Amino acid sequence: MQFLLIFYLSRMKRLSLTKKVLGGLLGAAAFFPISCKEEEKVVLPVYEAGVLISNGSATNTPGGSVSYYDRATGTVEPDLFNKVNGRSLEGNVMTMASAFEKTYLITSNQKIEVLHTRTFTSAGVIQGLTAPQRFVAFSNRLGFVSEAGAASATSGRVMEVNLSTYQITDTITTGKNPGAMALVGTRLYVANGHNKISVINTTNDRTDTTLTVGDNPNSMVVDASGFLWVLCAGKVDATNPGNNTRGRLIRITTTNLRAAPRVFEFPGAAFQPRNLALSITRNRLYFVYDGVYVMETAATALPKEPLIPRRFQALGQDPTDGLLYTSRTDSDGISGWVIRYRPTGAAVDSFQVQGIPTGFGFR
Repeated sequence: MQFLLIFYLSRMKRLSLTKKVLGGLLGAAAFFPISCKEEEKVVLPVYEAGVLISNGSATNTPGGSVSYYDRATGTVEPDLFNKVNGRSLEGNVMTMASAFEKTYLITSNQKIEVLHTRTFTSAGVIQGLTAPQRFVAFSNRLGFVSEAGAASATSGRVMEVNLSTYQITDTITTGKNPGAMALVGTRLYVANGHNKISVINTTNDRTDTTLTVGDNPNSMVVDASGFLWVLCAGKVDATNPGNNTRGRLIRITTTNLRAAPRVFEFPGAAFQPRNLALSITRNRLYFVYDGVYVMETAATALPKEPLIPRRFQALGQDPTDGLLYTSRTDSDGISGWVIRYRPTGAAVDSFQVQGIPTGFGFR
């Protein structure tokens, strides 16, 4: 009987201890979500289903901006850079380029703003530049910037940039006032301000050769067959019309630079074509003069009539839906409009943006 009593008391103590332990654990569990609450994560907006529009500014406004057009909603977000990064762009947006998940804004403030493409947040700045014109990326670690020199300079240069550190790693001398660039394999083609194309070997940063084209080459594209197309505005000399030259569209065989290029010459010096753009299929060319012209890469002559008979500042084709984007400056000279067209030339719609639209970035 005494043994049974001792066993009973011992069991009751153990049950009591078990309840205390369980009670303590439950209490700790109830306290844990309050004392160790998970930190809330900030989810950044994503800008990857729309169109970036670079905007220049008028002389009486502080600087350029970038607008974002959302295809899904048809809405325009003005001054996206300022909204996301909490600061305004310094200087106008000259041109912009996107490659390897980064977007590069070439500004008139002697630097290039580098942004994460999806969020438009700052990724760094390329500095140490004098007058940057265009940017191309060879890889996610290597890029090139064309730089115009002073008006009196006899040559320009291309800067090699380490895209991991955004430091300039080499300088390549070119002809005067280099601007538009295009990459084909390991060769970098650089349009110089007069009538030359510098062909740079990117494996050693040396100029392999120099090609003669028309006066004032301003834009270049590479078609589906690997041909390089160069659009030249020609030259107009108001004081001496005898020095006028016609614009040209030139096709260069990049696999054999000694082969004679195919040259399409415009009717007169009044034609000063610009903004050469390539279709999403890369077998059709667009350019601007007194309207938007379209030309098949297999064509044997220049088009005689414009697809869209209106003057525009900028031109591009959206690879998502094939629509043509054009821009015009508003009558106040401060803001502008983007007008969208079907590839047939039929107008779709238009919307206003802050600043003067100078280019498009599709994503």
